[in-house]
Amino acid sequence: MRGMILAGVSLAALAASANGAAAQTAPAPDVEEVVVTGSRIARTDYVAESPIVTLGAQAVEARGPATIDQTFNQMPQFAASNANSGSSPARQGRNNANLRGLGIQRTLVLLDGRRTQPSDALGAVDLNSITPALIESVEVITGGASAVYGSDAVAGVVNFKLKRNFRGLELDAQYGVTDRGDAEAISLAATVGGAFDDDRGRVMASLTYFDRGGTFRESRPFFERSGIASALQGGAIVSNASNLPTQAALNALFMNRYGSTAAPARNASFGVNADGTVFTTASPILNLRYPDGEPYITFEGRVGYPLGNTLPLQTPIERYTGFFRGSYDVTEHVEAYLQFNYMTYDSAYSRPGWSAGSTAPLALIPVTNPFIPADLRPVLASRPNPNAPVNFTFSTSRIGRTAYEFNYDLMETLVGLRGEVPGRDWTWDVYGSYGRTDARERTSGWVNVAAWNTLVNAADGGASICPGGFNPFIPAALESTPGQEACFNYLNRTLGEETELTQQIVEGSLQGSLLDLPAGRLRFALGASYRRSTYDYVPPDARVRGEVWPVQATGPSNGSYNVREVFAELFVPVLRDLPMVEELNVDVAYRRSDYNLVGSVDTYKGSVDWAIASGLRFRGGYQRAIRAPSLGELFAPPERASSALGSTASGAGDPCDSIGRLRNPATNPNAAQVRALCIATGVAPSIIDIYRFAGSSVSGVASGNLDLKEETADTWTAGLVWQSKFDQPWLSGLSASLDFYDIKVKDAIGVITASVGLNRCFNADGQSNPTYDPNNYYCSLTTRNVNGGIETQLQPTLNLAAYEVSGLDFQTDWRVRLDDVGMGDLGVVSLNLVVSRLLDYRIQNLEGAPFLDYAGTIGNAQIDSGAIGFPKWKVAANLTYEYGPATATLSYRWYDSMTHASDVGLATPTLPGVKDRQYVDLTGSWRVDEKTTLRAGVLNVFDTAPPVWTGAGATDLALYDLLQRRYFVGLKRRF
Repeated sequence: MRGMILAGVSLAALAASANGAAAQTAPAPDVEEVVVTGSRIARTDYVAESPIVTLGAQAVEARGPATIDQTFNQMPQFAASNANSGSSPARQGRNNANLRGLGIQRTLVLLDGRRTQPSDALGAVDLNSITPALIESVEVITGGASAVYGSDAVAGVVNFKLKRNFRGLELDAQYGVTDRGDAEAISLAATVGGAFDDDRGRVMASLTYFDRGGTFRESRPFFERSGIASALQGGAIVSNASNLPTQAALNALFMNRYGSTAAPARNASFGVNADGTVFTTASPILNLRYPDGEPYITFEGRVGYPLGNTLPLQTPIERYTGFFRGSYDVTEHVEAYLQFNYMTYDSAYSRPGWSAGSTAPLALIPVTNPFIPADLRPVLASRPNPNAPVNFTFSTSRIGRTAYEFNYDLMETLVGLRGEVPGRDWTWDVYGSYGRTDARERTSGWVNVAAWNTLVNAADGGASICPGGFNPFIPAALESTPGQEACFNYLNRTLGEETELTQQIVEGSLQGSLLDLPAGRLRFALGASYRRSTYDYVPPDARVRGEVWPVQATGPSNGSYNVREVFAELFVPVLRDLPMVEELNVDVAYRRSDYNLVGSVDTYKGSVDWAIASGLRFRGGYQRAIRAPSLGELFAPPERASSALGSTASGAGDPCDSIGRLRNPATNPNAAQVRALCIATGVAPSIIDIYRFAGSSVSGVASGNLDLKEETADTWTAGLVWQSKFDQPWLSGLSASLDFYDIKVKDAIGVITASVGLNRCFNADGQSNPTYDPNNYYCSLTTRNVNGGIETQLQPTLNLAAYEVSGLDFQTDWRVRLDDVGMGDLGVVSLNLVVSRLLDYRIQNLEGAPFLDYAGTIGNAQIDSGAIGFPKWKVAANLTYEYGPATATLSYRWYDSMTHASDVGLATPTLPGVKDRQYVDLTGSWRVDEKTTLRAGVLNVFDTAPPVWTGAGATDLALYDLLQRRYFVGLKRRF
């Protein structure tokens, strides 16, 4: 198969028209009036007054049979956002746009200038719901646009423009596969369109099918030691700080019986070897008799399980989309139209081998359990209360391999009337839409708590219930262990949950010219809208009642909000045909929004388009944008999931770890105050100087907050656009732009992550808790258990103080016909280059707290659930050669090196960062005839792997190319 792909690539000249990311230019004088993203006013001489990039349909095709977000991930204006590979099953398979790294909830996605149905409770639009075969172009505008489009347009707008008046039949097919023969993908599309009743009526429909195979992280060596979980498959007996064994008993077992050269601490945790002896799970690791990697590995002074191997590198998806649009000229001036959009996709997979649940439960096993190792009994008997049950923590996957089934349906119906006002150049549009999203999830691998307690408390170890009984200490999956199927069926549960979202919109608008001014026509747009959104979440009853492990507090939840809005926009030609002023135009807009939950808010903008001379233009302006709290941020019930802290060995982890950097007087002069604060917040004095944090993550709990208010954002943009006026052939096709943006978000809605909460509690930044007060707000977020470990880390959803993001975008486009420069009829060469420089990415967690700059760092999880990177420099370049029917494009991407986000604000940075990365793609097309086009490509030609970050397979799962080298071929045929 690989040879066939390579042959196809060669025949297609290894090319594609990936240079569709071109600077916005003014349409030719004879072009009809158009509306460009960022304005509701149609005019023939439109030039964008805000930074805008346009992607053609061919740019999307050039990525092969992939989801649209993978095209956006290559663009410097976007921070990569990918839910296909990660530990958050709830988002896997959904793809979203994330402009400027401000979060998917702050990028507004439009379909032909209108809001479309959101995919999740954050209000984000799943890009899978947009039929790729219908895309004519994609316009991306940076900066707030709430005055024009309403809430959510904080970071900017992505507007998908679909084909109009399509005639005929078009079939399209693509196939792709990686260099390793996995993650195969096939995409099929059929689009048909035509007219009827003497062209008074027009219809267009498209059906697509997309089938993408999944693959797991274990398929790439980079991830072989990733995501090391401290919850052992066979479980571990953990200490109770108030009931510790004697040191003598521990010495007798490990130093006398096992011959160890060191003794474990009194609060050590113990696992069980296959021969029934015991080992310590953290440094010093004693008597571990499993070979490294079978099933455990030793890493950073602890025994763990490489959980990351079982996570998807790419989730499998089977997706169908359908789109229909019809219109009919009711009269000469009135057109009726109907639009229907539908998507359904399924994603189902079982994680390979063993896979841990989202958190390890703390269970109790009585000392009478017959499976407690004989070697451990004298140690347990030495405790002050020898008959007390032992604390036991384990991976729930031992009960059954975790399997996921996601079913996701989205539909949206839109009907409307539009037309012209007779005798004026005014146009109007009135429409209503109804959309609904249904998400269903079924997950296996839950452990019934009552069944567990029955087995471990049975005098016969559960043998009367399942043959052989249930040994909780052996790392063997019940599902695949002979004779243990009955125990598996007794313990394992499969649970399901459902989420329903609806959106209803009614909107009317009017636009046209008011009067002629000396410098041109004064034009306007105005309108009103009503929008209502609802949320309904139904979790499984077993979770609500706490009947299963992992324990995840939750409950049913529902809610809704509505907003009524009026808006107006005015385009004012100010000057024209003067020295240094070929033309000067001003665009102003205002919107009043009345939310039933947050009240009335105002948004507005003012922008300037100034044609200076000789193809040089200035563009810029100011915008006030808002984002009202989303349904999920308002109404989501408590949800518990793993929250990353990093490990002690890397300088992160629990600040109370006895050998951590905050406890070390050499690295922290306030180490004594940290120690005292640890005791005050739940670490027992008896273990404070031997306490160790054995993992790299803790259980976090987040939920909605009905007291949230709207975010506000102020955006300033300023830029120069130059288009060559030279007649010299080498220079006539040259253009360039340089834009500055500055976005300040106040009252930003976000989550205080576990690492931020703990570091601020223990004053790691030197400012958050200078008196080391246990009543400090950040300290109140942590609950510790009986062995001093973190039981729960609350991650509240709040109106945080602010985000401040600024940067520069440079773009140049150049095109030359070789015949025009005396090189003969050898085709056309073109270049597209985009360079993005992130100047600041500053976050203030709470009002009054310091701003911390995360520009040039990796690992920030405050905006997104993953380890997000913010390189200071991003470069994307496309060099294209066109000759006759063939086109070849060489694409290049470069991301700057980054430091560790956890070091931000710390006086003594210690954590590793990442080196820079560059990728090369070779793609192409060949026009066989007027109706047939072949395309093919090689992505990541040099098979570049992600950069090493923490040494444990951690990386930005969307910014870097995880699948590495892959190939695709495609065929398009018109009839």
